[in-house]
Amino acid sequence: MPRPTSLSTPGRRARRAAWVIGSAALLALAPAAAGAAAPEPVAARILIGLDRDTAGLESAVRAVSNPAGSAYRDYPTVGALAQRFGASDATVAKVRRELARAGFTRAILDVTRGFLVVPATASQLNEMNGRSREMAQAPRRAQAISRIRSGAGGLVQEIVTDPVVPQPAARATGATPRPSFQGETWPSRTGTPRGCAQGVSTPLPPGQRPGMIAAFPNSKVFTPNQFQTAFGLTPLHRAGVRGRGQHIALFEADAGVKRSDMIAFAQCFGLPAPDLRIVPVGQPTPVSPLVGGGTVEAHLDVQAVMMAAPDARISVVEGTDITSMPEVMSAALDARRMRGVPDVLSVSYGVCEALVQAGSEAPFLSGSGARRLTDWVLATAAGAGVTTLVAAGDSGAQGCAHNMGQVPNGPSAPDAIAFAATNYVGYPASSPWATAVGGTTMTLTKGNAIRTQAPWNDRTSIGVAPMEPGVVDGQEVITFAAGGGTGGSSQLYGTPGYQTAYGIRSTRRLVPDVSMFASWGIPVVCSAYDASSGQGPCPPGAPTWPFMSVAGTSFAAPLLAGAVALANQRADAAGQARMGFVNPLLYSAGQSAIRDVRAGSNDVFGTGRCCFAGPGYDQATGLGTVNATRLAQAVVRAGG
Repeated sequence: MPRPTSLSTPGRRARRAAWVIGSAALLALAPAAAGAAAPEPVAARILIGLDRDTAGLESAVRAVSNPAGSAYRDYPTVGALAQRFGASDATVAKVRRELARAGFTRAILDVTRGFLVVPATASQLNEMNGRSREMAQAPRRAQAISRIRSGAGGLVQEIVTDPVVPQPAARATGATPRPSFQGETWPSRTGTPRGCAQGVSTPLPPGQRPGMIAAFPNSKVFTPNQFQTAFGLTPLHRAGVRGRGQHIALFEADAGVKRSDMIAFAQCFGLPAPDLRIVPVGQPTPVSPLVGGGTVEAHLDVQAVMMAAPDARISVVEGTDITSMPEVMSAALDARRMRGVPDVLSVSYGVCEALVQAGSEAPFLSGSGARRLTDWVLATAAGAGVTTLVAAGDSGAQGCAHNMGQVPNGPSAPDAIAFAATNYVGYPASSPWATAVGGTTMTLTKGNAIRTQAPWNDRTSIGVAPMEPGVVDGQEVITFAAGGGTGGSSQLYGTPGYQTAYGIRSTRRLVPDVSMFASWGIPVVCSAYDASSGQGPCPPGAPTWPFMSVAGTSFAAPLLAGAVALANQRADAAGQARMGFVNPLLYSAGQSAIRDVRAGSNDVFGTGRCCFAGPGYDQATGLGTVNATRLAQAVVRAGG
């Protein structure tokens, strides 16, 4: 991964009130700017979870997602779910009054009615966290905050003060490939106009030793038509099923999208210009591509969808460094803001589960308000028929390895090597209400069909030492060189019903559910670089050839999102509802759409403990890779 960026009881009367405070949830807080006379700026967006019927919502999701049930794909709207299972008007009013006493004048109710978003200054955040000495001079505010924090009347369930930051799953080489027509790269067989990239080769990345040129065996990229053929998209495209009428939302953090790069990608590979809209959350305007920490990730996500569903509508839902994962995901379900609730939500961000549980004051204690709120939004999406696909991660079976820069320091901190070598998986991929998408590598026939595939695991192909010193945000840390599709057992969730019904013998939620290609060899157009200042998220290169070679499960998730959109289009043509939460279908009626991966491992540390591919489900690639044409057929059969 790239360096870290600054992450029941039925019946309304019988439910215990539950507030959850997540200060910027899974995304870190930006420090307030010092200003003498000017009003103190907003430095955080605190999330306050509300009393809600989580068990009732989850029961409703299971009903509409069960292919064998009478309510299958009979989806209520997001608003109907919010009214039925979300916070009551009385609860919202009560919380607003308490917040007003504490000095918070704004509290925005999210569309799922699961939480309030409260903009706060740095001083207010310190007060809410109990770290302000000035509260002695403000007894009324102090009492109100004390009531919130102490759980007076059973209102507070959990407080998350300094949550960790999710990271994009894409891994870039850090160098701009150059086009070649001298036979040093394989032919792309794109049939695109002369002058476009026909496969590109990647120079040795900065900082790599000359002997490590083999570290990037797939640096000659595959091209869109090869992915389209390999994963069964081409027959649908030829039949006119290209995503028209479908809406795909992409979760992004501090993204920055350069529209001209999307046009260049489309023109090069014979694709239409995308129907693309940026939806900023917690900010008035979109982030500039030149300063966006997630620019490469956003470009990869958009271009992956363009390959798979070229006629679909794409919304980039873009958070900032003070907006949270639940807030951004909730915004994606807001029909007014989004101009219609999307059919598919693709998320290429995450963090290893151990760090989801961590807090600066009490590392590695269980529980996270941000996670609970994210799960609530994911369940609401599933109940409303929105498919959520989440990149499983890029650290192989050792899911925390690329998060080493965020491991807490101090006497209670774990041994770095032992911690990194532990089989952790990533969140929100591990949520039982999301489809976790792992990674594979592959070879193709001359006709671009899959010849062989295996779990993505750089270490087995390049033989590099997995751990080496590095620098993250100016501090020396242990970094991880190789990558692989993350998979294993969740520390947070028990086995969901769809995995139990499949016959999986485990007491834990297993990840991933399915996989798609994620190894080196993914082309991305990214030219957001200022030559005059020498700065920008994209590597410097010739303006006419701004290609990068990228790896990561953040390609796998949006590629599959495009395939889901095509299946939804087929279902719509058959008079059926969209597929919605797809896991129950994949584990039951969707087996014909899966190509099993039976050999290889994502054990990038070579521990020999986890995880190995084999017949049927495994924790290296899940059920296997998805063929889009067969998925569309399975969806129509199940909905008939």
